[in-house]
Amino acid sequence: MNWNYPFESTEYFFIFFFIFAYTAYIIRTVRVARQLQTTARTLIIKLFLRTITFSLLIISLLGPSFGEAERDIQAKGKDIFMVVDLSKSMDAADVTPSRLEKVKFELNRFVENERANRIGIIIFSNDAYIHVPLTYDAAALELFIQSLQTDLLPTNGTNICGAIEMAYSKLMNAADPTSRAKMMVLFTDGENSSGCSNALFNNLRRFGIGVYSVAVGTKVGISIQQNGKPLMDKNDKLVISKLDENFLRGVANSARGSYYELNNSKNDVQKMISDINQAEGALVDSRTITVVSNKYYYFLGAALVLILLDVLITIGTFRL
Repeated sequence: MNWNYPFESTEYFFIFFFIFAYTAYIIRTVRVARQLQTTARTLIIKLFLRTITFSLLIISLLGPSFGEAERDIQAKGKDIFMVVDLSKSMDAADVTPSRLEKVKFELNRFVENERANRIGIIIFSNDAYIHVPLTYDAAALELFIQSLQTDLLPTNGTNICGAIEMAYSKLMNAADPTSRAKMMVLFTDGENSSGCSNALFNNLRRFGIGVYSVAVGTKVGISIQQNGKPLMDKNDKLVISKLDENFLRGVANSARGSYYELNNSKNDVQKMISDINQAEGALVDSRTITVVSNKYYYFLGAALVLILLDVLITIGTFRL
């Protein structure tokens, strides 16, 4: 038999307390029996039952376990780049409180659920930049996520395909590129300035890079505020930012990836996290561990039975 918890001062305290309290109880019971000129022979049965019951409770407290089983544990790792749109349209408030703020919240949730994987961040507008290289450091990722703002990049516009190309290049050239599953998660409203090349999609499919496209925004759209005023174009017309669902679905389909939505009425991020976790990762570590099982409930159950039996047995100290 093995023990999950050591025998420490708590167990000693309960033992000494039981001995002291039960000794006082025996003395008092015998004294009462003598005064009534009777015997308390049942006390011996009570002492026997309660001693066994107390012992069983102490054993269950120590967490006994029987036998040992060996189990193979495998760690499968993934390299994931989160590709985040920082164009001005991400300030649109058709998703509360804004598209970007909602994305930042979901990014933190994503990092919390993917601590076993290496995660990096690529930000883009018209040009793409590495914001955080692939890392296991969740605290650093959360810090850099909070710093995301639409004025972080020097250029305007949206070039989604350029960001995807950068993510593809960094994944393929990362350290240990062949033995880890490679994925990218795209957070954008889909307002793109140019189309993606067929060669890019061919490479994504060829090397099995998972593409998870998260559409942020609504089809109805909303105006963009700049300096407290609605943003106007060169012709003094109100700029309305709308979700380009067709483009993002096309990216997902062409890369044999998955499409998700993120807005006030629908949030597919948890489904995306589940899909990524279920995706096959590359084996990065394997080890055999010894597993023991806490069998305290056997002893606790036996103690409860004895307590019930103790309640049913009475000590006769009165004689009629």
